[in-house]
This record gives sequence, structure tokens and C-alpha cells, in this order.
Amino acid sequence: MALDRISEEISHFVGLFHLEIEAAKLRLDYQAFRLKEDGPGLDPLTEDPFSGRSELSLRDYNPKQKHPDAKAAPPSPTPSNVAAQQPGDTRADPVIMQADLTDPDSPAAPMTKISVTGPSFEIMPNSIVMSISQTAFLDDNDLLIFDGSADFVDPAHFLTLLMDLGALAQSLSLINPWIWSPVDGPAFDAAMQLMQSLDEIEPPQVDGLETVILRGDEAEGIFIDGEKVDEAPVIKDLLPEFLQLEEEDEAELAAAEIPSDGVTDYDPGPFAVDPGHHVVTGGNRVINETVLKSVWVDAPVIAVGQNVLRLDTIQQINLRVETADLPDHGTPAPSSSMNIAHLEQTFSMIEDDDKSDGPDHYDGMPSFWNVTRLEGDLMLMNWVQQHIFVTDTDRVEVKFTGAATYMGTGENLVFNETMILNLGFHYDLIMIGGDMVTVNQISQINVLLDQDKITGDVPAGATLHAGDNLQVNSASILTTGVDSEINSSPHFAQALADLKAGATTLSADVAKDELFAGKEMLSVLYIEGDMIQTNVIEQISYLGDADQIHFIQDMFSTAAGADVTVTSGSNAQINSAAIVAEGLDSQVMAGGETYSDALIYQANLIDETANPTGVQMDKLANEAVAFLVDDMIDPKTVDDCTPDSTVHDSVGSVDVMQTMLA
Repeated sequence: MALDRISEEISHFVGLFHLEIEAAKLRLDYQAFRLKEDGPGLDPLTEDPFSGRSELSLRDYNPKQKHPDAKAAPPSPTPSNVAAQQPGDTRADPVIMQADLTDPDSPAAPMTKISVTGPSFEIMPNSIVMSISQTAFLDDNDLLIFDGSADFVDPAHFLTLLMDLGALAQSLSLINPWIWSPVDGPAFDAAMQLMQSLDEIEPPQVDGLETVILRGDEAEGIFIDGEKVDEAPVIKDLLPEFLQLEEEDEAELAAAEIPSDGVTDYDPGPFAVDPGHHVVTGGNRVINETVLKSVWVDAPVIAVGQNVLRLDTIQQINLRVETADLPDHGTPAPSSSMNIAHLEQTFSMIEDDDKSDGPDHYDGMPSFWNVTRLEGDLMLMNWVQQHIFVTDTDRVEVKFTGAATYMGTGENLVFNETMILNLGFHYDLIMIGGDMVTVNQISQINVLLDQDKITGDVPAGATLHAGDNLQVNSASILTTGVDSEINSSPHFAQALADLKAGATTLSADVAKDELFAGKEMLSVLYIEGDMIQTNVIEQISYLGDADQIHFIQDMFSTAAGADVTVTSGSNAQINSAAIVAEGLDSQVMAGGETYSDALIYQANLIDETANPTGVQMDKLANEAVAFLVDDMIDPKTVDDCTPDSTVHDSVGSVDVMQTMLA
């Protein structure tokens, strides 16, 4: 059946559209089809020129020869290198660059132009600048009174102590978070100032302060409070017993089988409790967690016009004041404060002896190369700041009148969580006109005030769970891809000078260097300015859990012989940060100087002898006393930490806390 006029026009348009798409894609089978169907006069060209059966004889190459008839000299079907096209360039037909294959040392020369239907474009490497600030504030000071017989201390007193301890912890910090922007001058100068300041640091002279400082190669590995270990512990296994049992109960509840009618076998109802009498004023979890993973711009060969600097630092401080005023039969459980630091660089590839036997192995030197120019600096900058300030100062008068009782004024969960994934491109060669700067820094501070006091008519058989707190700072800087320094050759220096002067391609001396043996084509990135990578994570956590519990006399008239448990401690305070950089093993040539350093600073200051209504730390250094100022940790300053940006997506596979936050 014949088509109507409109249908024929539409079909004709669709057919032309498909032809244009095929031409734009430059499909080899399409070109071969056109070549064979152009006419019998071109039949000899379809034969293999190296088979010996061609009727045409090859003549010497003449670059000045012109072909007036396009059909008599079709373009070579061999793929050729396309010169880098700059942003904003509207050329529709990029210039083809091909080296003379008969002379391996000859530079690339312009050959032919191929007309491409549609626009041509170039994917440029991406700069990433991200600043995230997270602040969590909780004031959970509960008051439960039955007859008012208890003499409680005002919670404002403990708030002042916590703020003073926070100021003291800040004074113990030796490394300030590195903050830099282009308006501050060259990044290399700022990084050098930081590196020089680290050479002069000394641990504070404070009674009871335990510190360790590791530098350079000594900082490579896994360290727990200065002691090198083979494997870091799992934080979940370190939790206080109360929190571990709580997680087990939650897991059992989640795994409970639900019948088809949607009703569980046991429904406790909204007011049912476990047998016995239980008071929980502690059991808080305070967590800062950041996972920063980057697979960014890298290359196996990097030529730098000026200086190269790399600095990795980890600073961890735990400050804990913990006392318990308990009846004679009560003994607080031991608490734990721990700093875990992991610094490691691993090679990205392992040499394979059988690789040369593979079908895709190439023994020659590069014949084609493409140069991408980037004006200005290339930057990857991540700043993450996480603050938590929590007070759980409970005042509870305990009176049991039923068969089973549960009083819960604690068990708070407060956390900040950030997960970032940075992606970039890999090249065969990166040429940097300025400096190459890499700074990774993690700073963590935990401050815990846990002063519990239990008074009144406490049953002799009551189980008192005081103490048993956990403080953990866990920091990891893991780098895949080791940079090794090699001597710079003159032709690389000349190539940098040429690119700086405006060149759009490389000389054959560089492209055919022995460093690129085995590569058929080179992808090159030229950065006019600096290449800067900075990852800075700051985590600070303050937790005040000063509980006052008073048992009312004759409260057991209806609960004689019942099981009584009191949990006033069992808090977990955790800072967890990981910087994971995955790249390539690189050979780096620096036109200037090369600097590299690493530092781990870990400190613990524990006071378990303080008066329940005060802090025993009275022999402090003058520098520490100078920081004890009012309003230093005022919650009203939350507006100053408003997040600059928000990350909505995260990658679950890089969660170093596993199910910690589940």
C-alpha cells in the first residue's frame, strides 16, 4: 500500500536523519561500504596494499603533493591523533596530528582534516571545593522528684566544669586545622609554614598528660596510643556492655519472625517492661563520623615545573574526668580512652611477569598523543567540621511501687555523619606549570565529664553500673598509589616551557620517552597553575553525664526481693574519620624542591580522683589556664557553624563504622 504524502516526507526525513547519525559516528563499516560502492574506478583501492596483488605502486611520500580530486585520494582510514581543542573553539573539523611512522624520532606534523558532522567537544578535569559544617547540640537535664527529700547540685555547676574542660582540651591541641583559600597567596607557601611549625611542636607540660609524637617513617602503620599493632580493633566490639546488650536486643527484635497475620508472638504493649526494677541515666552514644574517598586526577608520570609537597597529619586528644560516689557495696567499672591512628601508602599495581604474553601487549612507543590544556589551578579541597555538645545531667528520686519498673532518662543517640566520594580522570602524563601540593589532616578531640552520685536507701542487692565509659578517636589516612621521585630530563623541562608559551602539543622527544614504552597513544593533561589536593577533617565532641540518683526510704514495701539495677555510666563517645585516596603509582619529576612529611600526635588526660562536685585538675600549665574563659563553648554560637553545603547522597560501602549507627 502506497504511503500518503505526509508519511513519505516523514520517512524521507527519518532516513536522512539516520544517515547523518552514521556519518557523525564515523562508523568504519559505513565508510567501507561507501568506498566499495563509489564506482569500479576505485576497485583497486579496496585491495590490500601489502598483499602484492595491487595494481597500483606506492610512491615516495611527498608532503607538498596536492590532490585536486577528492575521490582520487580518499582520507586514510587509519585512526590519528586529534590535537587538543580549547574550550570555546568553534572549529568543526579538528586538525589531525600523525607522526612519520618511517622515522620514530620525527615530531608530529599536521596531515589531513576530517570533517565531522555535529559539534566537537572536550571533557575537562574537574575542580572540587567542598565545605561542610555539622553541629549537634542536646541539653537533656532531666528532673524526677517524688518527695523532694534529695539535696541535688544545680546542673549549671557541671555545665561550667564541662566548658572549662573543653577549653583545656583545646589548649592541648598542637595542630590547628589548615584553612587556605587562593586569596591567602600561594598554597605551597601556606603548606610550608604548616610543615615548619610541626618541626617545632613540643607536648604540653601538664600533670597526668600522656602523649606520643611520631614523625616521618615512624608514623607509618597502625598505632594505638603510640603502640604499633598489626590490626586495629573493631569499634563495635569495644562498646560498654550495656550498649552491646542493647544492640543485641535491637538485632533480635529486627530478626523476629512476623506471622502472616502481621502480629508477633509476643506483644508487650506500650507499658510493659522487663522483669525487675531498672534505672538508666547513662547509656549515651555520641558519634562523629566522616568518610572521605577520592578517585581523582592522577597519572603514572607527573612533571612539575616548581615544587612538590605532601603532608599527612593526625591529631587525637581524649580528656576524661570520671568519678562515682557510690554506697559501700558499689564499685565503678573501669573505663577506656583510646586513640587509633592508621597511616598507610600502598602500591596500586603489582608487576605481572606474564603480562607480556597477553594478546593486547604492545612493545612499541606512542605514535599519537592528545594534550588537554587547563588554564589556572586544578583543586580538590574538602573541609569537614563536626561538633557535638551534649549534657545529660539527670536528677532522679527513685521510688518503685509496682512489680516491674523502668526509669530511663539517658540512652541518647547524637551523631554527625558525612560521606563524600570525589571522582576525576586518569591520564598517561600530567604536566604542571606551578606547584603540586597535597595536604591530608585529621584532628579529633573527645571531652567526657561523668560524675555520678547515688545516695539514699540503696538496696544491698542492687547492681550499680557506674563507669564503663568508652572514648575512641579513630583516624585513617590511606593512600593507594605511591609517588616516587625521579630526576627531571631536559626535554620535559623544555616541554613545560613550550606549553607555558602556548604550545598545544608535545614534542616527540617527550611523547616517545622510554617512560611511555608499551603505550600506543598518550593522554596528556597540562595545568598552567598549581595542582592542589587538601582534605581537612575536624571532629570535636563534648559529653557531660553527671547524674544524681537518690533512693527514697521504704520504697521496697511492694517490691521486696526484686532485681534492682542502676546504670549511670556506660557512655560511648566516638570520633571516626577516614581519608581514602585511590590513585596510581606515579613517577614525579620536580623542577624545584620536594618535601614530604607525616606526623601523628596522640594525647590522653584522665582524672579519676576528682571530687564529685568539682574537678581535681589543679596543676595545669599556664597555657591551659589561659584558655579557661567563659562562653568559649557557648551553644548560642551555633549559627557560626551553619553548613555551607549539604551532601544528600552517600556510598554505603565506605562506612568504616559498619552497623554502628544502625
